[in-house]
Amino acid sequence: MTSPSLPSGNTARLAMFNISMSEPESCAIFHQLMKDENTRFSKLAAIIQQAAPDILMLCEFDHPGEGGDDGALARFCEYYLANSQHGQPPIDYPYRYCPPSNTGLVVEHDLDGDGVVSLPGDAQGFGSHHGQFGFVLLSRYPIDTAGIRSWQQFLWQDMPDNLLPEGYFSPQARQVLRLSSKNHVLVPIRLQGKTLHVIGCHPTPPVFDGEEKRNARRNHDELRMVRGIIDDADWLYDDTGCRGGLKSGSDFVVMGDLNADRVDGDGMKSAISQLLLDSRINRAVASGRKTPKSLGGRFVRPWQTRTGRASEWTHIAGLRLDYVLPSASLNVVGSGVFWPDRKDPLRMLITDERGRERAQAGSDHRLVWVDIAVN
Repeated sequence: MTSPSLPSGNTARLAMFNISMSEPESCAIFHQLMKDENTRFSKLAAIIQQAAPDILMLCEFDHPGEGGDDGALARFCEYYLANSQHGQPPIDYPYRYCPPSNTGLVVEHDLDGDGVVSLPGDAQGFGSHHGQFGFVLLSRYPIDTAGIRSWQQFLWQDMPDNLLPEGYFSPQARQVLRLSSKNHVLVPIRLQGKTLHVIGCHPTPPVFDGEEKRNARRNHDELRMVRGIIDDADWLYDDTGCRGGLKSGSDFVVMGDLNADRVDGDGMKSAISQLLLDSRINRAVASGRKTPKSLGGRFVRPWQTRTGRASEWTHIAGLRLDYVLPSASLNVVGSGVFWPDRKDPLRMLITDERGRERAQAGSDHRLVWVDIAVN
């Protein structure tokens, strides 16, 4: 389904979109947004306007690594989203959250073994500057900012039965290396008299490593942390020192580019399988009949693509990496992926001037959405 009907007053649309608004230079996205209209940004905004999510997570949106908005997100919301793009109706998000990120946060130890401490390889999370590849949350409904929890500082070695590669990191590095490559956050949103807890994260891609498989192992354990939050696990401690995660009986939705597919790709399959098969995740969208689908995608195997870039596999190779997973306590009434087929006039939003699906035309990912009943 590529052209979803707008949500009614009895439903809420939850969406995530890896928007690929990230550059190696600090503040580059901010400066691009300050210039005259950017064709790529306009297409990205039109996709969001067409889907019209009530709650939206954007991955790979550069912002200050310590959290907060340097003006880029506000500019994108007010100049692009709040003004019609390509004939789509404007959309307003009065509530926004930019969490701190581990990307580009340099550590004092040589993590990648090249003999020097430098970015991007010697950061808590891969990044050329603090905040590169960060994620943000936009909402039409009030965010309970006082209730937000984050696990940015949780150490990888503190996870029971962790998969830290033996002998790869120095003892000193192991003492400071955090698990989350960006952040893991729990964000309460007041949704028509109820509280919906958004569990947001963007685990590292399980590639770009060596025989030690440090990124594949980290992706696996970052997904285990998601289950730890759902489990209210006693081994968890958040950035304020509070133990545990989500309280039992809470409505929640897991959102993010999880960089993991149950069937294909280079990642370890067990963690994403356990998450999708968890009884607290809504089975209809985890692997059932309402799993988000699209009519417009070309599905081929990774080894048939011209490049092996993991970022392209989401849509060129048909991997499922982007997820919106409501809890089993919520009623899912619809779902889909914004991926217009060749006959759809909206296809120009994901293609270049020659009709080719290319990252330069917008993003190498597609917006995924799920509708839930709210009363």
